[in-house]
Amino acid sequence: MDTNELYQARQNEFGAQYEDFEGTDIAGLAVRTGEWLETLLMDGKAVNATMTALYEQLFGAEHNEEAPENWRELWGGVSLNDQMEPRGAQFMVGLNAFAFWGLRPDVEFFELGGQNNIDAAVEAYVARARTLLDAIPLGWGEVSELRRTVLAAEARIRIDTGKDVTSEQLAALARISLKSIKNMLTPKAGASDLRLNAAGEIPGADALRWLEGREDFKSSIWRSGSAVFLVPSSVEAEDVGEVVFVPVAKDGSWFDPVECRNSRGYTIGPKGAEEPVENYRLALERLARMRTPYWRRRNSAGNWGIVAGVSWQRRIVQELPAVEGEGA
Repeated sequence: MDTNELYQARQNEFGAQYEDFEGTDIAGLAVRTGEWLETLLMDGKAVNATMTALYEQLFGAEHNEEAPENWRELWGGVSLNDQMEPRGAQFMVGLNAFAFWGLRPDVEFFELGGQNNIDAAVEAYVARARTLLDAIPLGWGEVSELRRTVLAAEARIRIDTGKDVTSEQLAALARISLKSIKNMLTPKAGASDLRLNAAGEIPGADALRWLEGREDFKSSIWRSGSAVFLVPSSVEAEDVGEVVFVPVAKDGSWFDPVECRNSRGYTIGPKGAEEPVENYRLALERLARMRTPYWRRRNSAGNWGIVAGVSWQRRIVQELPAVEGEGA
């Protein structure tokens, strides 16, 4: 496989497996901004008009057919797919491709340098993401997806340009907890090749050797070929049709339209606040709006129980298990 084929294969893999949701964090920050404007301006009518206009600019006026009176209700209906549309969300998806998949972000996205000095352009891309993260006011909501992606990108660019990394950056790139990295750095760890230098950082060469020993680590190929990053919706040349995102539980089970269906349809929501929903699509939409999605499904023993979603995965609608009498 030549360089371009390898790069294309990695892009395709990223497009099929990307399941981080920086766009969700960004949408949440937009809502928090609207709330802050209400507090600052003390003019609910003006803020409602502003947030409604912003919604229509980002997602299209056709998504606002019901025209709810309260902008919060409008923004609360933004689907996972729509959350990936804003320019800032696409920028962060590009950063994710670089951080976790070793692909080149679209350095022309904000005219960050050019092809003549790709290292400098990618460094500028990562720096811009750090500026965005640092600009978020403390306590403005959940930004764990954004923070992890930025830290992981910082780890990769530092390692790839011969610099050392912080424990937090390496933990993000490896998708493990900071506590796990710190445990490896203790003298009693023994088997670990990781150590801190005089500056309190992990030498880049040591970090790379350790990462290369992990099965899930993707080597950096962002300097190779002339490939340009593509966002997940357009990575593959083949049009797979409509896609949806489904919640996945810690045990790997997901909100399957057949396996999770009971006599009343689908049961979603946390214990004590469960609700039956007859249609799979409607149930999926409601799960997407929950801070933590909960649903009932049978376990290996055939007993029904509630599980909580810990991640979301992309599914091609045409490949979803068919439910008799109901289109997926």
